[in-house]
Amino acid sequence: MAVEEVVFFLTSEEEAVIREDMTDAPELFTFDCGQLPFERMGDAHFELLVADVYRAECNCGAENWFDTVSRLNDGADQGRDVVMYKDGVPAGVIQCKRLKKNLDLGTVIYEICKFFLYAHIRPQIAPQPGALFRYYFAVADGVTKEAFEFLQESGRQRFDEKLASFQEVCGKILGNSKTLQKDTRFKGFTTAQLCEIVWQWIPLLDTKVLKKDSLSSLVNKHPLLKSTYFKLDSDTTGIIENIRQYLVSQGGALSKADEGYLRKIRTEYVDRELRDGEQLNIALIQGTDLIPFLQAMLAKGVGTFEQNFGNRPVVLTAGSVAATATQWNEINELVKAYPHPLVFVVGCGEVTGATLISWKFADGMSWIDPSWQPASVQKYKAGWCWVTDPDNETITCHILVENEPKELGFDRGSISLRLAFKDVIVWPTLGNDFTNSVRRNSSQLRRIIASQAEDRFKRPNLIMASHHITEFTEVVSALSDYHAQRLVSPIAVAAANSGRLQDCRMQLYSATGIFPSTDSEHNTRSSPPAMQPPSRVMRRSSSGGLTLTLTWDVNLTLERVKGHRLQDGVVLDDLGPAALEFHEFFDRFPLGADYPESIKTEFAQLDNYVQAGAIKDVSDFAYQTKYGVAPEKEFSLEDLACSGKYVMKAMQALSYLKTHKDSTWITEPVTKGHLRFTDLNQVDYNVLAWANDDYRVRQMANDLYRWARNTANHPQLVVFANGIGKVKDEKPSELSSSSVSSRERFDITMAPNVKGSITDAATVNKAYLFDLNEIESMYDEPDALSAEDFMENISNRRKNLDAQ
Repeated sequence: MAVEEVVFFLTSEEEAVIREDMTDAPELFTFDCGQLPFERMGDAHFELLVADVYRAECNCGAENWFDTVSRLNDGADQGRDVVMYKDGVPAGVIQCKRLKKNLDLGTVIYEICKFFLYAHIRPQIAPQPGALFRYYFAVADGVTKEAFEFLQESGRQRFDEKLASFQEVCGKILGNSKTLQKDTRFKGFTTAQLCEIVWQWIPLLDTKVLKKDSLSSLVNKHPLLKSTYFKLDSDTTGIIENIRQYLVSQGGALSKADEGYLRKIRTEYVDRELRDGEQLNIALIQGTDLIPFLQAMLAKGVGTFEQNFGNRPVVLTAGSVAATATQWNEINELVKAYPHPLVFVVGCGEVTGATLISWKFADGMSWIDPSWQPASVQKYKAGWCWVTDPDNETITCHILVENEPKELGFDRGSISLRLAFKDVIVWPTLGNDFTNSVRRNSSQLRRIIASQAEDRFKRPNLIMASHHITEFTEVVSALSDYHAQRLVSPIAVAAANSGRLQDCRMQLYSATGIFPSTDSEHNTRSSPPAMQPPSRVMRRSSSGGLTLTLTWDVNLTLERVKGHRLQDGVVLDDLGPAALEFHEFFDRFPLGADYPESIKTEFAQLDNYVQAGAIKDVSDFAYQTKYGVAPEKEFSLEDLACSGKYVMKAMQALSYLKTHKDSTWITEPVTKGHLRFTDLNQVDYNVLAWANDDYRVRQMANDLYRWARNTANHPQLVVFANGIGKVKDEKPSELSSSSVSSRERFDITMAPNVKGSITDAATVNKAYLFDLNEIESMYDEPDALSAEDFMENISNRRKNLDAQ
């Protein structure tokens, strides 16, 4: 005869010991409407919390289907379930699960089968078959869509459809349980017979799942209970007063009605450090070519991240329309495959409310605002934030919804996401939320100020700003507001722009960078002196990537900065700084739309040469367009960056000349000039284009004369110039006595050598000076001469100069 199994329950004294142990109680922000970090609690604390929540719900009259809550103490076999009784009869059970992954349907089936097989020999935990019974799951994290839908449905059909799975699982449970194997009531049972035992309770079984969000809402209803299991050290009144005073100093105000908006922060507590000492690894993706850069950065073993950062955590930001709504699966697979800790923020632009609703219940996505149901036909700006910790087998993708879209016609979210790492607070910030004025009640900055005030660890704050902008003024204004809070705790902004700046009044051609920061390298561009705080941005404004290590010192120093580019579908290390600046000019100073296609082709081909490294010394190549043959003029990288007007005026003219069949680009920095012409009838010669509004034409001629006299073994040089004054056909390499006397000396220390005089050199290189404007008129007119005809005309004029 079978003996009934004895069931043990935890006593109130045993529960009190657990409840009073606050050693590992998670710390919480008071200004938070988010999900509580149940995953950071111990198993015993989580189960006791669930039991205490339902006791509180019963005491306040919110639940009346039970009157007693007990906890099983049988961890070795069945687990510590929370069992509810009504008048001494089991009325329901809550299975508490703290998993490192989402609760799936396989686990649900396993736990239900196990519970009722044990109930067959332990009638104290379940009523007699035929009675209504509730079976709930309380999970510390998430639940798969399949498991959620199964548990939230009602009736028997859902069970009957999974009968084969239940039978198979029943057999596994019997095979794994020595307790069940020893009981004679199960001897010789087939899997079908075992399942029939479970099926006795199925017709009247009510199931439900308490996800992290719904369980958090229950705990938040009972503040005393919340303070028992979590550490809350904030002075709410003092924080609100600090913000009120700050807003007054900015000409604003904080009303009572606005105070509630400060709490609209969803906090994700991450139980690990993100920095390595004072250093944080950061990557930024500029433009909309997201997938190729992700593939290159996240590739296991050979990717950019592992090569540059090893296995240390990385924070990655891309622009607010860098992705599309349909790319989530592809991006998610890349993120999941990356074997090291990662925080990744990216926007997917415009989505419908219907899409957001589908995401709300999708596997692998975490809904940021459980109380909110989007309007299905409205438009929203959305994105995602992945947080991964492969060491602990966790990966979460938070859905982001922009709270203050700048464009009209878009609905909005209301919650800000805060990632609370042990050593830094990270704020994924989408689109216009970054520039949303502190005077608005939904201001992200207000919430950051509140967070700073209540963070007793005074952790640094990193804002991951995901933009899509073409004008930088509003961002600069917001940056100064964020930077003003650095006295409370350090603040840095890692911004990525999927757009491209068009209005560059500040001479800042990229909005992708680190604000504030300093950098001794040349892989980033410094912000203009008038901009505060001083910062660094990518030199590349087109699609590209940037990897760096940020040292969180007083100046926020960038170290080991490296740029990356996409060429022919492959991500490569970026061009050298000078070559990159030169390449950027082609987009900043484009050809006119009505220019001949032949010139456009040569113009694009030159850009390809630059990107391929065919121009060996790009800095010298550009120097000649501004300073011609003048020696030893200072020409730093920043000088080059500011010289686009002159460089591209010359390049456009040269592109016209390059259509000549006998011309080639000069790629070696040995001889002066930009193009080499091979003339079958005459001596080969080079062509140089020189444009400088700050240079006098007479000085150009003198510089050219001195160069011609002092340079041996050099091809003849034809210079097309544009400067202050009128350019006349001239041969500065041979000046007659009359021309010297008639010429006003300009900034020269000695008189030029006169042809035929005792100072005349025996051999003088031939150099010729012509007007650059003549070339410009060629490609700006529909009936312009071909390059061959134009250069034939120049050849005749050279002969005339030689004959003088």
